[in-house]
Amino acid sequence: MNNADTKTQSFDIVFAGAGLAGLAVAVEMLRHPFFRQKSLLLIDRDRKQQNDRTWCFWATDDEPIPPVVHRSWNSCRFFAPGFEAVLDIAPYRYRMVRGLDFYHWAGRELEQWPNVRRLTANIQDIVPERGLVRTDAGDFEGDVVLNSAFTPIRLLPENTAGLWQSPLSVLREKAQTHRATFLLQHFKGWMVETPADAFDPDAMTFMDFRMEQQGETRFVYVLPLSTRRALVEFTVFSPALLPAAAYEEALRRYLQEQLCLRHYAVVEEEFGIIPMTDYIFPKRAEGRVIHIGTAGGFVKASSGYAFKRTLRRARAFAGAWAQTGVPDVRMLHTSSLFRLLDSVLLRVLHNQNDLGSVVFASLFRKLPPALVLRFLDEDSSWLDIVRVINAPPSWPFSRALAEVLLRR
Repeated sequence: MNNADTKTQSFDIVFAGAGLAGLAVAVEMLRHPFFRQKSLLLIDRDRKQQNDRTWCFWATDDEPIPPVVHRSWNSCRFFAPGFEAVLDIAPYRYRMVRGLDFYHWAGRELEQWPNVRRLTANIQDIVPERGLVRTDAGDFEGDVVLNSAFTPIRLLPENTAGLWQSPLSVLREKAQTHRATFLLQHFKGWMVETPADAFDPDAMTFMDFRMEQQGETRFVYVLPLSTRRALVEFTVFSPALLPAAAYEEALRRYLQEQLCLRHYAVVEEEFGIIPMTDYIFPKRAEGRVIHIGTAGGFVKASSGYAFKRTLRRARAFAGAWAQTGVPDVRMLHTSSLFRLLDSVLLRVLHNQNDLGSVVFASLFRKLPPALVLRFLDEDSSWLDIVRVINAPPSWPFSRALAEVLLRR
């Protein structure tokens, strides 16, 4: 369809992007009668018919979570040089959500409402002043546009002919220009099946640092779905990606050396990249556009976790808007204190990229696991925060704090 041959269609709210953030906000909106009289359009280039990712998080049983949890665990294993433990994370449980399950659930929720339209199209441009979203299926105008399709700056590497490119020169230039720290969390996962029992389905592996760090923060986590099936994910925090073969080699070595597996089948694969940055995302609406999802800074800068944070922000944002009749972008932001704490940890890993194992081992060796998880959820008391700050080695953090404060 040619844009020149179509008339601009108008809606009360247009979602430019309908992934996790767009779907979560739309579902939360329709829990309120206020939005059931509004026309909503959700645009995404993908029909969301494949299991393209896995989200993990910890939550208590009383926290409102969609009925899409595929598996959960009460205890987590942690391995680092000089420290190994089975962590009792009560009152939390560690939970796994398959992307496809969430997409299907959200789709069924939205199908109930005749005021909601979904469109599969490529978003080409957004004009904030007009609330105009240009696509290859026509132009659409919204009184409010909730954007998760375009970030203010490029946060992920270029994907050229299926090869991800992330030259360090570009990263350094971006860091200097925006006075921010930029790292990537990148990972390759294999869903593994074995001919005999090989996994303990009652405990997942939260972080396993028993591998050569090679100057970076490298670990594996294992999500056992049964005694013969598990998702094994090799993860790296670093400024640049690895050669494609390096991820598979790391997984093969881990399966052989740590899990003692010789015979297994890889039945599914996934690869992902998550930005880890303290870049300051827009704090106000730009024209009619409000940024959500990664574009709105929903990803936890120091850990890459996003699922539960997105649900919480969607719930608060939609509820406040329904109550006042006006969208309040403050409901989408992280507090200045936790932004500072994220910045310091990112700077520590920027200065000495292989310190991740030391930092996380210090936290879980010295502190109750639930306190650490509460801190990562930004639910900590001041006493919790003081205890967390004093757990890791002090010098790298003192230096990083000074650098962050001087940069501001």
